[in-house]
Formats: sequence, C-alpha cells, structure tokens
Amino acid sequence: MRTRRLTLLLAAAALVGCGTAPTNTAGVAPQTSAPPSEMDKTWLRTIHQGNMAEIQAGHLAEAKGTAKQVKTIGKVLVDDHTALDEKVTQLAGRLGVDLPSSPTAAQKELSNKLRSDTGSDFDQDFVAGMTKAHVAAIRITKQEIDKGTSPEVVALAKEADPQLKEHLEALRKAHGG
Repeated sequence: MRTRRLTLLLAAAALVGCGTAPTNTAGVAPQTSAPPSEMDKTWLRTIHQGNMAEIQAGHLAEAKGTAKQVKTIGKVLVDDHTALDEKVTQLAGRLGVDLPSSPTAAQKELSNKLRSDTGSDFDQDFVAGMTKAHVAAIRITKQEIDKGTSPEVVALAKEADPQLKEHLEALRKAHGG
C-alpha cells in the first residue's frame, strides 16, 4: 500500500515537472482585469505624487494660512487626499505598479515656496498652486476615465473625479474671495 502511494506520488510529480499534469483551478478566482496599461500606471503615479504634494501643502495651509477659507481648504485637502492616496497605493500594490516616493521637482519647489511665504503671500501662492495642481489632476483623470484599460484604475479615477472638481471649485472661490 505504501509503495503504491509512493509510486503514484512520484508519477504525479513527474507529470507536474513535465508540465503535462492537469491544472486544478477550483477555488481560484479568475483574473478578470487586464494588466494596467502605461496610461493606467502613469495615472496612478501622477495622482500619488499629487496626493503627496497636496497633503504637504494642506498641512502648511492649516498652520500658516491667514484666511479662514485657506485653512479650511488645507484641512479638506489633507483629509481627502490622504484617503485617496490610501486607495491609490493599495491598488498600485495589487497591480504591481511601483509608485514614486516623493513629489515631482515642481511640486517640491512649490512646497519650498509655501514654507518660506508668510501672510497673504502664502494664501495667494497656496490657492494659485493648488488651483493649477487640481486643473492638471482633473485633466489626467479625465484621460484615464476616457482611455484607461484597467477597470480597477478607471473606477478609482471615476471615484476621484468629483472630489477633485469640488476642491477646484473651493479653490476658485477662495481666489475670488
């Protein structure tokens, strides 16, 4: 009995080693989404960098803003972009997309400028910088929604879009106020 089991195990191992054994996929969820395209990867990376930059700028606005509206927008940016970035990093991890570890050079430059600004100069530069950032984020998000290939990435872009537009509207109101 023992010899027979050993012979069967060896025969099965030989078949697996030759690649001729049948594959048992019972209980394995089918892969439903295509691998992310370069556009999908670019959106994840760009939005991640934007999230990092906007969280930093939001913290600065909470601490240094002179107008109540600027402080409020800063808190909203910190809260919303932190939540979005958690989803972005989780999805990127599942899809095997490497994300940058820091904002872009231009985003760092704005952050440094905001660190050195004071008073109404800070408020103006914050609103202008975050307005520009949100216009760019909305543009790339629309491209992802329209032309992305990964259903999961497109779904996250669709989820992020209304919030980015709300931020832009608040920033435009602050600019006019």
